[in-house]
Amino acid sequence: MFRPSAGRTRNQILTIVLAGFSLCDGHTKPAAGFAHVSVDIHPSWNTRMSFERAGSAPSRSDQTTVRRANLGVVLQQIAGGEPRSRARVAAETGLTRGTVSSLVGELIELDLLRETGEDQRSGRAGRPGLALELSDRVVAVGLEVNVDYLAVCVEDLAGNVRYEKHVHADNRRSAPRPVLNRLARLARDAEEAIAAEGLVSVGVAVAVPGLVSAETGELLRAPNLGWSEIPVADEISARLDGVPVRADNEANLAALAEHWQGVARGLDNFICVFAEVGVGAGIFIGGDLFRGSHGFGAELGHITIDPAGLPCECGAVGCLETIVGQDAIARRAGIGEEEQRRARNVTRELVRRAEHGDTAVIGSLAEAGRSLGIGLASAVNLFDVDAVVLGGCLGPLSPWLVSEVREALEARVLSAGWSGCDVLVSEFGEGAAVRGAAALTLRAVLAEPWRVAEQSRVLSGVISQP
Repeated sequence: MFRPSAGRTRNQILTIVLAGFSLCDGHTKPAAGFAHVSVDIHPSWNTRMSFERAGSAPSRSDQTTVRRANLGVVLQQIAGGEPRSRARVAAETGLTRGTVSSLVGELIELDLLRETGEDQRSGRAGRPGLALELSDRVVAVGLEVNVDYLAVCVEDLAGNVRYEKHVHADNRRSAPRPVLNRLARLARDAEEAIAAEGLVSVGVAVAVPGLVSAETGELLRAPNLGWSEIPVADEISARLDGVPVRADNEANLAALAEHWQGVARGLDNFICVFAEVGVGAGIFIGGDLFRGSHGFGAELGHITIDPAGLPCECGAVGCLETIVGQDAIARRAGIGEEEQRRARNVTRELVRRAEHGDTAVIGSLAEAGRSLGIGLASAVNLFDVDAVVLGGCLGPLSPWLVSEVREALEARVLSAGWSGCDVLVSEFGEGAAVRGAAALTLRAVLAEPWRVAEQSRVLSGVISQP
């Protein structure tokens, strides 16, 4: 279940937009709207909304704008907790019961809500009304390009994974074009599975390693792939017959997945470390993803840990990634490149050896934990977060390194004696980034549900293409 964060200002307007979508007036009936509204639209604020009628007759555009905002208010209110009746939604939001009934009817038509059993907590005399909950028919497609695999995940609004596939591939040895061709085929397979189940697909997003322009979907630089200035979103869109596609950094999307459905639910301030061959981080501050001035923030893997250390693929020396990345852990344990390729999944091989008491692997993992703890302590001192999440390969490897991370944080975080910082292990592990790619679209649907009809029509044409 989606749990909205509580760390936003009350006058903040939700403006999450699915790039390339057009407005669908056929699903935004203005008749039940208000002429003017001063509204707290984030459900976790737990306050009533205030409405004022304008002195003059409202224009159609004013009514449509307000109705669209109210659709998001109602959908997020239901998404933010247990199932509830129309009357309860009206009481909690301050909207009239008639307006709520009209909005709910539209959201049901869009397959975003469904009626379930009676609301046992309506608080009203008489027969309880039917409770409403998020529908599981609306889904989003997440894709991921990583150094040694490709992945696809289909997730619904209720947080259920409806389809997933993970394909091993050594993408360091491939040019972008064939890799993106394979990724597009995975997306088409997913869309066919969606159609076969009668689900409604509302968007596609891609997780990629490296520096990404979230606005344009261009991968600017991915040192471990050897790619630069690749318009990933546009390339995948072209292969899917023009379907709008978004792209973002894998660690940012991993953090989004943890905040959406994972161990960071309910946390407004945390750092999610996502490690595979490379190491990155997604940072949430005040309930929002921190990106920095240019969108390139939280490159934790490229902070310097050892100035006299090993060269990094980025061109620097002694980066955290050269100690904590899975290939670095394997090399220190005596697992060479050829052996890594034969193992196909390096993380599983490291886990297997550690479980069997391989002292070289266990020692390498402990060293990775100590260095990661040092890097994270600096980040915690800067951002004062409540928790760090270990994701990617660090999830399954955590039994052999998490104690070193905790010890470093306790020793090096200045405020450790007054404000603890929890170390949490991801529930998703290596699947976090691709799930976050799906969540990127689903979060946008909660904010702007009226866009669903238009986008589902666009995506329905994908499966009919050869």
